[in-house]
Amino acid sequence: MRKLIVFTLAAVFSVVALAGHHEGGPDGMKHPPKGMFKRADLDGDGVISREEHEKALAEMTERRREHFAEMDTDGDGSLSKEEAKAGMEERKKEMQERRKEMREKRSERDKMHEDDE
Repeated sequence: MRKLIVFTLAAVFSVVALAGHHEGGPDGMKHPPKGMFKRADLDGDGVISREEHEKALAEMTERRREHFAEMDTDGDGSLSKEEAKAGMEERKKEMQERRKEMREKRSERDKMHEDDE
């Protein structure tokens, strides 16, 4: 039963993380995940081969493992509801901070271009 709970929490976290990743660009607007295709298309030929797909899945799996390990604050190899919730909240804060930084960089870049004109 415990393994089922851990698996379910990990699956839920993965879905929430993926959904958050797809919810919008740095400006908060809805955009297709263009960067995901580009990252998976390793040879840049405009298509994703089975091998490229497998590599992308392996990278995604490794990131999920890292996130799980970060959330497992007591290091027991499983996530309590509290650890999962705290981990998701921390991830959400990190994403919001990254978006804020990207907006600020874009704003600075835009101001530089306006000054050049």
